[in-house]
Amino acid sequence: MILLKCIIILLLAASVNYSQNMGTITGAVEDKETQNPLVEAAVQILNTDFKAVTGQNGRFEFRNVPLGTYEIKVSHLGYEAFIQTDIVVLSSRPSEVHIELLISNITTDQIDVEGKYFQKQTDVSTSNYNLDFEEIRRAPGAVEDISRMVQIMPGVSPANDQRNDLIVRGGSPAENLTMIDGIEIPNVNHYPTQGSSSGPIGMINVKFINDVNFSTGGFSARYGDKLSSVMDIKFREGYRKRFLSDINLSTAGFGGIFEGPLFTKRGSFVLSVRKSYLNLIRGAIRLAAVPDYWDFNLKAVYDITKNTRLSFVGVGGFDKISFEGESSEISDDNPYGKAKGDQQQFTAGFNLKSLFKKGYVQTVLANSSGFTNYENRDLRTDEMRFYYDSYESDFNLRSEAFLQINGKNNIIIGGSARYIKFKNRTFYIADTTAFGDPIPETNVNIKDNFYKASGFAQYTLKLFSDKVILNTGARVDYFSGINDNTVVSPRIGLSYCILPVTTLSVSSGVYRQSPDYLWITADPLNRNLKFIQAVHYVAGIEHLFTPELRLSIEAYYKDYSNYPVSLLVPTYVLISGGTENGPNLLFGQAVSEGKGFSKGIDFSLHKKLTGNGFYGMINYSLAESRVTGLEGGENPGSFDYRHNITVIAGYQLANDWLIGLKFRYTTGRPYTPFDIAASTYAGRGVSDFANFNGERFKDYNRLDLRVDKKWNFKGLSIVSYVELQNVFNKENVYQYFWNEYKNEEGTIYQWKFLPVGGFSIQF
Repeated sequence: MILLKCIIILLLAASVNYSQNMGTITGAVEDKETQNPLVEAAVQILNTDFKAVTGQNGRFEFRNVPLGTYEIKVSHLGYEAFIQTDIVVLSSRPSEVHIELLISNITTDQIDVEGKYFQKQTDVSTSNYNLDFEEIRRAPGAVEDISRMVQIMPGVSPANDQRNDLIVRGGSPAENLTMIDGIEIPNVNHYPTQGSSSGPIGMINVKFINDVNFSTGGFSARYGDKLSSVMDIKFREGYRKRFLSDINLSTAGFGGIFEGPLFTKRGSFVLSVRKSYLNLIRGAIRLAAVPDYWDFNLKAVYDITKNTRLSFVGVGGFDKISFEGESSEISDDNPYGKAKGDQQQFTAGFNLKSLFKKGYVQTVLANSSGFTNYENRDLRTDEMRFYYDSYESDFNLRSEAFLQINGKNNIIIGGSARYIKFKNRTFYIADTTAFGDPIPETNVNIKDNFYKASGFAQYTLKLFSDKVILNTGARVDYFSGINDNTVVSPRIGLSYCILPVTTLSVSSGVYRQSPDYLWITADPLNRNLKFIQAVHYVAGIEHLFTPELRLSIEAYYKDYSNYPVSLLVPTYVLISGGTENGPNLLFGQAVSEGKGFSKGIDFSLHKKLTGNGFYGMINYSLAESRVTGLEGGENPGSFDYRHNITVIAGYQLANDWLIGLKFRYTTGRPYTPFDIAASTYAGRGVSDFANFNGERFKDYNRLDLRVDKKWNFKGLSIVSYVELQNVFNKENVYQYFWNEYKNEEGTIYQWKFLPVGGFSIQF
């Protein structure tokens, strides 16, 4: 209600006539591969008379630009011209644009003036998608959360409305890698699932994001120790000429962004601090207790010399939650009973980048630390049922060098060394699993140190005027926590441009991931676990109907092996984990005998926002996932969603008005039903083992609507949005649980109809 009142006040403010009609666009142009600035690049704001040429530092500036949304085309001799869309000019601050150009081996003495709207990473042949800031910010249903935006991409399925899990081509959320400016981030969510990359609420402020490259398979040898996806985020820099502020309120919380020059104009900083207020919408999103959290994002840069830059990135969150008081009564909205949790996580790192004529050297020194404490007591007896206390600290030194041998040959080499401090204290009362498998009383109290190291080389060869691009590479990974501690992972990819607008691509590779520290320390014999392996096979076609309308179709097959299976729960393969609240635990001894596969076809139609005002995506995936444990034979995987379709559509009504919608339909995921008679007799949930993952939840569908509005005044802008989520109030089921308080089956539903919104005051 308070949020809606604030938005109404802002709408009334629109009646103020005193407005500012002009703004500024500043930016930089660089070589996408070598990352060197490009001098004398031609820059033009399409459909206007604004033109410029970049200076010695690759920068340009347009002043007195009428407020609105623009496209900028950049051309340079020997490079492919590129068109950047979604450049929003406001009165409060300059619009900063960072544009990268790809070298072109087409024989010509002319500047390529046609212009492309879509770019690919040169070291990636398949399954790669790029999103810019405005595409992420305005996405309906995502509430300005990068993870929820990525959930709509082809091949990605969300676990449920309440969480930011990324299920990529049938893989666990524990299989995803996230990087920010070259620094690995274990988790970008509040209340993270330890041992996974997921959680319920995003911790990254979307206004820090310049762009995101997201790969759903076939990624290069630069990235390791993950099996399914890479989300590579680039943070923007702060403004160097003066101090700027942004006070904002949204579903993510209330906070501010502050930026400006650092020491001199040779550097800058941008800082975000936010505090939650979810108690205002607790009922609508079915929270059994109110989360209380803070988060911060920080980036600072300083130019040591013309070609050497030092940057610092920090991301952190403080999370508390409790199911105390009246809310601790077990109900359909609270299956947890009397519980509480406390978590903190921090990642901070330095990135030193030095440019030379044909490439760069980049070195990162970072630390990620996480503290987790959970406890759960019996609602009736107050007996401790579960206690978990963990500390994890990862020191990472990583370096890579890129060399553009010539216009046709590139090579990237690099390596990393990591030192991990780990503490785990776990208590779990003697119990049985839902399948009747006994779990003895667990009492683990261990401290350990682990070491990881890796090295990689990636080579790119361009042939026949860039019509054929070959990517090949390999990496070596070492992990001290297991006996079989060293593995090699080769990878290869090929793309062939059969027509100027049509490209065929294939890739294959071996991907390996070390077992989680939680699993290693659950039992001394778990040192015998192996690196988990997934072999990717991907083939696809990409076609441009028009420069701004792209169709891509990809078929894939992922072959899993060496997945841990607990001897206490021999039917359960840990590929099905990672979506739990709390740690991704494994009890007792495990063996690397789990296997499975995931196969499917991903279809994506992507329309960029251009002069006609329309933009959108249609993404469809047809998939099948199967897993095999120690017992029970082959069964559907827990993330076997089969049909998954997402439609995003939007229209720019005017320079300051934009509307959009998102519709999602997903086949109900598999689950194992309760044996009602046995459960009633036992007073606890007893699953029907003979029907393992044999039932499916009802199909999921949801429609979200969004309206964006901007106001501009002299030196001040207001950017706001209102979303109506689950417009038709569809009762989508998340899962069933056994309510021991009532001794009957209960249902956990996903979000019901939920109006949300947010605004920022920028000055």
